[in-house]
Amino acid sequence: MPQRHLPFPSDLPRRPVFESVATFALLAALLYLGAAILVPLVLAILLAFALAPLVTWFNRRLRLPDPVAVILSVALALATLAGFAFIAGTQVVKLAAELPGYQETITAKISGLQEQFGSNTLLDQIDAAIAGLSDRMAGAEETRPGAPIPVTISNEIGPLGILSSVLGSIIGPVATVAIVTVFLIFLLMGRGDLQERFIRLVSAGRYSKTNIAIADASERVGRYLLIQLAVNTAYGTIFGIGLWLIGVPSAVLWGLLIILFRYIPFVGALIIAVVPFLLAFAVDPGWNMLLLSVGLFLVLDLTTANVIEPRLYGSSTGVSPLAILLSAMFWATMWGPVGLILATPMTVCLVVIGRHLPQFQFLDTLLGSEPVLSPPERLYQRMLRGNTEDAIEMTEDHIEEHDTQHYLDEVMLPALRLASNELADGPEALPQRRQLVQSFEALIGEVAKVDWPEHSTLLLIGGRTEIDECAATLLGIRLANEGITSRVLPPVAVRQEAIGRLDLDGVEAVMLVFMGDDIRAQARYVARRIGRMAPDTRVIVCALHELSAQESTETLHVDTVYRSIDDAVEGALTSLRQLEISELHASGKTEPFAGAGRGDDALGQAIEHIADTFGIPFATINLLLDDRHAEDEAAFRLTSIVAETRQPLIVHSQSPHPLVGDNAYLQTNGIDLYAAVPLILADGTCIGALALLDYEPRAFGAEEVAQLEAAAQDLVQRFGDGGAVAA
Repeated sequence: MPQRHLPFPSDLPRRPVFESVATFALLAALLYLGAAILVPLVLAILLAFALAPLVTWFNRRLRLPDPVAVILSVALALATLAGFAFIAGTQVVKLAAELPGYQETITAKISGLQEQFGSNTLLDQIDAAIAGLSDRMAGAEETRPGAPIPVTISNEIGPLGILSSVLGSIIGPVATVAIVTVFLIFLLMGRGDLQERFIRLVSAGRYSKTNIAIADASERVGRYLLIQLAVNTAYGTIFGIGLWLIGVPSAVLWGLLIILFRYIPFVGALIIAVVPFLLAFAVDPGWNMLLLSVGLFLVLDLTTANVIEPRLYGSSTGVSPLAILLSAMFWATMWGPVGLILATPMTVCLVVIGRHLPQFQFLDTLLGSEPVLSPPERLYQRMLRGNTEDAIEMTEDHIEEHDTQHYLDEVMLPALRLASNELADGPEALPQRRQLVQSFEALIGEVAKVDWPEHSTLLLIGGRTEIDECAATLLGIRLANEGITSRVLPPVAVRQEAIGRLDLDGVEAVMLVFMGDDIRAQARYVARRIGRMAPDTRVIVCALHELSAQESTETLHVDTVYRSIDDAVEGALTSLRQLEISELHASGKTEPFAGAGRGDDALGQAIEHIADTFGIPFATINLLLDDRHAEDEAAFRLTSIVAETRQPLIVHSQSPHPLVGDNAYLQTNGIDLYAAVPLILADGTCIGALALLDYEPRAFGAEEVAQLEAAAQDLVQRFGDGGAVAA
């Protein structure tokens, strides 16, 4: 799997610091000064994201014309807002009428607290505030009908002044709602044309990326707004019902307000919840109502924030919590309370822009929630710092999600490649290389338990540095998993001062593993010395750096060159297979299923009889150690699945098997039925599979599977047991 390598800071184009600061200051000034125009426009855009699915539903399901669908959607939104405002206003009026009755309870509680805790400045201030409120209430009561009304003659305020004052207090919000509504209608009606113009403006010819960015932004923002609305509504409903059961006045009002205030990140719910807490303090002569209200809020808020929202949102926003907090502070400074509500959706849009447009990638890095380093890069950083505990935790998480082999191949090996590219071979980077090796050894000790032999016919030696030795260890683990023993030695074993003492007694092959690109001189030197010390010992190079592709057996003076760990493992398996065949010939034994039934011999006739019995055009024996079969990777994969599971494998083209997927061998050859069972020798070794291939769709039931297994057992008894060897 190709790994994503982030460019180093020196590789990125740099802007002068003054230019960057000046650009940011100019944008902030424009946002602040243009709030009167930008706030309604941004509100309209966000509402358009939320209402667009509803408009589409009206278009497709009810077959309404687009203008009618837009007007109907906006009307429903305004009706919902008006109903919300009406209920909230009714509750406010009711609460205002009930407030004077709570004065005595508050005064009694304050007096009780003063008696218990003594004189306290805060309590005295609260008591004085309540006394002042009482005086004003008393003054208001004197103006009830029938009471003398003091008259003051003043020319400052007349009827027109009162009217203008009232209109001035309501005309601002009404105008804002009207402007947002107009913007919203035009945005929804012209959404297609506006999207095309936006693509033309910013795409610079990259229409695919721009379309992906727009779709991503629409999906993330729309999903966030809808999920947040659903969560807030459920939260407010439960909170309001809970307060009503507890007995807090105007519980409906607080449930409605908390729905709105929860759009403010982190503190919105707490801001509005303080008011019912104060009412619970004022209404109940005891403390039960207050304690129950606070408990309700804590349980509800902690459950929603830590359990429900993470599961519902997941990565829908793609914004980190710290980025949300900072953006809330910034937009609140720019646009006031409305900025708090707009902070999260606008930050989501910025993250999407940074994710899809390279020139704004820093926005995704600064604000996004996804890791900015790939798993190999994260592991490399932890190993370099010696943070072994964190590296082990990351390793366990990855293995739990995938498996150990995937971790070694796709995380550990690329991390070593990063280390090889960055850490020089010289002594200046020696402390860092040693720290890396210590972390590597600790991780390998946790994930791979290998009993390294004292003597082996195969030596794996790090070519130049400690990092090469780590790569050789990974290769040794892969070989051990395939049943091939090896011994890993450090690079010092083949240096000039030590190579003469290298024990090559019984060693058939020495494999030098290089992570770097400068390998020619060292490989030639080792090959020349080993050739003098043990002429029959093969020298192999495993060059894992992409710049080593030009090297060959001729340039390195070695027997074989492998370009990857996979190639080295396959080469070792092939060599083992050749050795087994040689031993078979030397002992006079016949190889199990020799020829795999490709000729007109007894085995070939038996296989043809099996095909005729099932009425299937083609039957075959596929052996794991057959070089010709192994060359076809897709076909060999099917045989490997049968051998690993030791279970029948039935694949139909109409319903692919989950272990097989879209297999190239089946698709390329037009095979509609693949039915295979394992070939297991008497000693328990599975050497391959007996497979039936049909080019026409047909059923293959349990009875036929059992019949095929019986045929496989018969073949093993007739052609397999006499030459059984361990695979």
